[in-house]
Amino acid sequence: MWPWRRGGVQDHVIAKHMRRFYRHVSPQDPPEEVARRYAVYFWDDHRATLTDRAGIGNHTFDVGLGVRRGSFDLITKRVSLISDTLLLSDDWRGKYHEIHRYSSDKPNLGDMPTNYFGVAEGSRKRDGYAEAWDDRYVGFTTPDLARLGTWIRDAEPLLRAGLAWYLPSYSVRTQRLEDGRAVGKTKPVKHKNVIDFLVEGRRAIEVSGDRPVKSRVVRPILEMDLPFIDGVGLRDFGKITVEEFGSYERLRNHLRQTLARLDQAHDAVQSERELARIGLEIEGHILDCRDEMARVRSTRAVAASGAVVGTVSATLVAVHGPALLPALGILGATGGLWGVIQAMNQNSLRAIRSGPWYYIWALDRAAKRRGARG
Repeated sequence: MWPWRRGGVQDHVIAKHMRRFYRHVSPQDPPEEVARRYAVYFWDDHRATLTDRAGIGNHTFDVGLGVRRGSFDLITKRVSLISDTLLLSDDWRGKYHEIHRYSSDKPNLGDMPTNYFGVAEGSRKRDGYAEAWDDRYVGFTTPDLARLGTWIRDAEPLLRAGLAWYLPSYSVRTQRLEDGRAVGKTKPVKHKNVIDFLVEGRRAIEVSGDRPVKSRVVRPILEMDLPFIDGVGLRDFGKITVEEFGSYERLRNHLRQTLARLDQAHDAVQSERELARIGLEIEGHILDCRDEMARVRSTRAVAASGAVVGTVSATLVAVHGPALLPALGILGATGGLWGVIQAMNQNSLRAIRSGPWYYIWALDRAAKRRGARG
């Protein structure tokens, strides 16, 4: 392994939290425990919401859409060049894992036994009758706890640099004890969820592999092969990304400015020509980064890691907000995101100028590995 220089930081708020979190994580910790600790860290028990909701909520993220379960490693590697801070999350269809338990209405603690959190539990009697109250159990949902913990551990360089973040899907289970009978229900916590972050940031990366079809609400801007470092584990990939590529930051800054100009281009009289010109600018900067990747990969230390330069087909598209936002609520429908948007396009929508445009990188699932020299 080669010596690493100290790298820069993309999102300082996320970087601050991740550095605090990793102080209590050891390489010997089981991945399941790492995932649980992560969920505990980002849950604020006192406010019953996301930790530092105000600080995190003021930042924008590139939201991953259509991510196949268990493929966090793949998307993390393939989008590092085009994302500021990649936000990944699971839905609420996986297995529920409890992280905290407490009684919501705070009965007389002196009359009740306590659990391992030091919180009162069990029934309390008053005048010979059992009194009802709610016990609340906070947890999170993920399809594979061990795989999530492994990703959190291996992605440490990227998370410490604020280049990636995982938002746990929290749920609250409420159990009411009435006359000795327990009645319970589970409710997802949506105080700040993935859709909220997407609405505010207006940027996403869709990796279902489906190709967007041009329409009056979907406008392709650029199609090209997107380069990324391949052939190494996620941890080494993160180190290479953080420490070796100053050009990444320059490209991200350029993309941020360019996307702001795209809004104006959509309303311009000669919008097609302007969109094409902006697409060529983006392509030029990405090609420069590909050359930089080939140069870094050829250095002795990185070459010894087995790194190569891979490519994945990517299309940058603009999607009209009034068409995208309703589609996000029914992503489970047949046809995926693009199929839903295409179906909705058949219905009447407000004037194209009436809402913002969202910018989505549509990535193919298949990747191609280039030669040893990139």
